[in-house]
Amino acid sequence: MEQNLCVLIDFENISAGCEKERLGRFDINIVMNRLKDKGRILEARAYGDWGRYARFKQSLLEAGVQMHELPSYGGHDKNRADIALVVDAMDLVYTRDFIDTYVILSGDSDFTPLVMRLRSMNKRVIGIGTRSSTSRLLIAACDEFIFYESLKRKKSRPAEPAEAVVSEEADGVRSMNKTEAFAFLVETLEGLQKDDPQPVLAGVIKQSMQRKAPTFNESDYGYSGFARFLEAARDKGLVALSRAEKAGGYKVFEAGSSPAAEEDTSDEDSIDTLPPLEGAANEMRLLLDGMGLNPLVHMLRHNVIHEFCEHVSERTKRRRKNTLRYTVGDTARRCRKTEPPVASKHVRAVINALAQAGTLLHADGNPVRSQSAPFEINADPEELLERLLEFYLQTLSAAGLSLTNPAALSQLLYADDEHTDELAERIKTLPKPEPAPTKADSEEQQAPSTEDADEASDEVEAD
Repeated sequence: MEQNLCVLIDFENISAGCEKERLGRFDINIVMNRLKDKGRILEARAYGDWGRYARFKQSLLEAGVQMHELPSYGGHDKNRADIALVVDAMDLVYTRDFIDTYVILSGDSDFTPLVMRLRSMNKRVIGIGTRSSTSRLLIAACDEFIFYESLKRKKSRPAEPAEAVVSEEADGVRSMNKTEAFAFLVETLEGLQKDDPQPVLAGVIKQSMQRKAPTFNESDYGYSGFARFLEAARDKGLVALSRAEKAGGYKVFEAGSSPAAEEDTSDEDSIDTLPPLEGAANEMRLLLDGMGLNPLVHMLRHNVIHEFCEHVSERTKRRRKNTLRYTVGDTARRCRKTEPPVASKHVRAVINALAQAGTLLHADGNPVRSQSAPFEINADPEELLERLLEFYLQTLSAAGLSLTNPAALSQLLYADDEHTDELAERIKTLPKPEPAPTKADSEEQQAPSTEDADEASDEVEAD
C-alpha cells in the first residue's frame, strides 16, 4: 500500500551538518526524489531564518517545500525552529490522520521525544541526517534512518550517445532526452528495490517516476505505451522483465537477474542426476531431504558452491545487494549449464544448507534469517564445502542417527567408498549432538522455492 508522507526539515541543522562535513551545499532534490520512491509527499515544510539562507529559497520552492520563517531576534534564536517543528508535527498528527509516515530532517537529539511520541501513535518515522552530526539517540528512535551522504553517492554509468532531445516546454522546464529517461527508469527501479529487493510492477514504477517528474510521458519518446518503453529499456540491457500473470503487464527487475519466481523448472527431471542409495545411506538422504537439505554428491555440491560464490562476487563488484530471493534463482540458472548440470531444487537445497550453517552473514557478522536480507560471504568456495560437510554430519548426529557407518556416509556424500576412513576421523571430532532442527526451523531458513516466490509476488501485487 502506498505511504502518505509528511516531511519536516530543521533547515539550520541539516545545512550546518553538510557544511561541517564538507558535503557541499545541501541538495533538497536528492532527498525528495528518494522519499518519492516511498510514497506521496502530502506535506513538506522547512523551518529557518530565510534571511540567512536566502540562497536555498529557490531550490526549496521548486521542490514544493513550504518555508516557515523564524527570524532571529537579539541573538536568541536557539531551539525556535525545533519547537515550531514539534508543534506543527503534533498538530498534523491530530488533524491529518491519513498521513502515516513522518520524515524528520535533522540530527538533533532534541527530536527524540517527538519521534517516540509519533511512533506511540502508530506513525512510521524516517530520519535523515549527516553521519557525523546525527545523535545516536535519534537514529535508534526512528523506524528507519537515511544518511544524507548515501543519497549524495552517485553510481557511475557508462556514457551513452544522446538521442532525440525533446524541445523545451513553454514554461522553460527542459524535458529529459531519451537517454536521460532510460537512466531515470533505472534510478527509480533501484530506489524502489532498496526497501524491498523484489520485482516491481510496471504500474508502481511509472507512479514513482511521475511523482519525481510529473511531466514524464513515454509518448514523448515515440512509445505508444509504458510497456513499449520498458521493452526498449530491456533491449538495451538496462532492466529485465517478466510477465505479471495475475496483475497483467510486466514485473521489472535489475538486468542480469533471474528471481526465483522466474525459474524454469521444465527440465528438472532430465537433470536430476543423483545416484540411487540403499540401506543406511538412503535413510540419511531421506532425512536430510525432508529438511530441505539434500547434500547431493561432492561433484554437484562443488558446482553449486562455485557458481554461487562467483555470482555473489559479480553482484558485489557491481555494488548490488546479495539476497537469497535473487541469488538462488540466478545460481540455479547458471547450474543448468554446468557439467554435470544441477536441478534447481538441488541448488536450493545446497544454498539452504549454507544459510542454516551460518555462512551467509549480515554486515554486522550475524547469520541472515530472511530471504530479503542482504548477506556477505567471508570464505572461499573450498572453505564453504568443508563447512557444509561438517554441517551435514552435525545435523545427522543431532537428528539422532548413529554415525557408526562411515561407509554409508561416503556413499551419501561422495557416491563412492573411498572417503570412509576420512569420514571416520571427522566423526571422532564432532561435538556432542544438539537437539535436531524442527520442521518450522527448517522452513524459516529454507531457500525460496518457486511457490514461495510466487506467493511473495502475489503479496506485492495485492499491495
